[in-house]
Amino acid sequence: MHISNFFSGLIFIVFSSTAYTQIDKNIDEIYKGFTDSPGAAVAIYEDGSVTFRKGYGIANMDHKIPIQSNTVFDTGSISKQFTAACIFLLEQQGKLSIDDPIQKFLPEMPQYNGEVVRIRNLINHTSGLRDYVEIMVYAGNSFNNIFTEEMGLDIMSRQMESNFTPGEKFMYNNGGYLLLAIIVRRASGISIGQFAAKHIFEPLGMKSTFILENPNRIIENSATGYTRLKKGDYEKLHYLNVAIGGDGQVYTTVEDLHKWDNNFYGPKVGGKALLEFFNEPGILNNGNVTNYSAGLFIEEYKGHKIVQHTGAWGGFVGGIFRLPDLKKTVVILSNNRFSAPHIKSYQIIDMLIPKAQSKIKIQDELKTYKLKKRLLRNYEGLFEVKGEPHRRLLTYLENDSLRVKQYWNKKDFVLVPTAKGRFFEKNEPYHKFYFDEINDILKIEERISSIETKRTIPFEPLVDLSKYEGEYYSKDVGSTYVIKSEETTLKVLRGEKEIYSLDQVSKHVFGQDLLGIQFSEFNGEMQYFLLQDRRVRNLKFIKLK
Repeated sequence: MHISNFFSGLIFIVFSSTAYTQIDKNIDEIYKGFTDSPGAAVAIYEDGSVTFRKGYGIANMDHKIPIQSNTVFDTGSISKQFTAACIFLLEQQGKLSIDDPIQKFLPEMPQYNGEVVRIRNLINHTSGLRDYVEIMVYAGNSFNNIFTEEMGLDIMSRQMESNFTPGEKFMYNNGGYLLLAIIVRRASGISIGQFAAKHIFEPLGMKSTFILENPNRIIENSATGYTRLKKGDYEKLHYLNVAIGGDGQVYTTVEDLHKWDNNFYGPKVGGKALLEFFNEPGILNNGNVTNYSAGLFIEEYKGHKIVQHTGAWGGFVGGIFRLPDLKKTVVILSNNRFSAPHIKSYQIIDMLIPKAQSKIKIQDELKTYKLKKRLLRNYEGLFEVKGEPHRRLLTYLENDSLRVKQYWNKKDFVLVPTAKGRFFEKNEPYHKFYFDEINDILKIEERISSIETKRTIPFEPLVDLSKYEGEYYSKDVGSTYVIKSEETTLKVLRGEKEIYSLDQVSKHVFGQDLLGIQFSEFNGEMQYFLLQDRRVRNLKFIKLK
């Protein structure tokens, strides 16, 4: 029998030599739908040992090759912790300081308003620089095209403005980590892929792990990335031509990540100082502490510290979730873009937390506070996100509950009070709402981010939007957008292709989901618009005609 035919009928491959446990059954249930489709490799590490590892689904749909424990996946942004480790090791070698201004190694990068961006800011996503990935999207560049470090540096260095003052806030930025990869090359004299192999992967015995720097490289036992089409079948979504390190491109297995995970308990690479580096969160200019440290998010879940990072690139998604006080880790690497590993990871984590501890913490988090209807009315209103005028939400009373309607994503949900002015989203205790009645401010916190909103007033949309029409050019992006009006919306075109359809939010402000544009008018004529998005602020497009 041909080996590929033998494997093609298998639903999953069992790698663990341990007894079939209830956890095995529960995880099998979570992944029961992954049979003849792209799937995932799942592993659990406990107290230094691999206690669970299984593959679900297919690594290569062309040849029906199943996912196994040695299947190699693109890990996307999980890579960032390795980039941060490279920077730490270079500092340990005396070749740089994380408090060096980035211009020491990147003289091409401009200084905005004389403000200093330091390597530390890049590591902690507090640089204020724009993200090259977002600019590529605005320019219409395909991720299937060849892309190099130099091309990324060119995009980053030609930006006319920054998003914000360095250290003012946290804003996730792939571009900052691309710049770190270039700093590694210039400080060490070798590429980040070569440096990581020599100083991290080889010393830890991670034989299947590398940073992809050659798109033509043959990758043994590798998975292909896929996306699911509307009709239910799959097609490949695998960006090999973006072969640069820093923000991504670490290829690895669940077996190799166990060796990296063990380095957090008995460090062979970097010593205890590396562990301290990974546990030092970013500090903002105002003294506030972020929940991000050197390529890792530091969170609390049901009374336990979780150190985690997810990744998504092409058809690959995954995550590594470490509970250091329990010495347990969950890893999921997937080649199915819609496999939702973040949700599944927490389902598995729930299995690993002692039931008594988990129950007590859940009860504590879900404690409610009774508020009378007349008091709930104080929290009703229309709120606008600071710095993002296209994002508005409405808080309103329905029966005896306060509800939230987020206009940018059409989400509507109930708020549960925990104290006066304090609420959380029903069924999602980590989505928290804090009302400041004196200053008319509503602060919203999620797992890894927070936004501040201020009470605003309703706006009656214009009937005729033709005054916004015209051609607008951005030097930062290198593209011209055409604005056309159609009834109550604005259509944004790049060339002949419509790329956005924007609804009016307020005077001169239009938006769609997290993207918005704000027009500037002088003497009755539009002069330019500023584009706002999740990782870009005030990107200017000047009107040509």
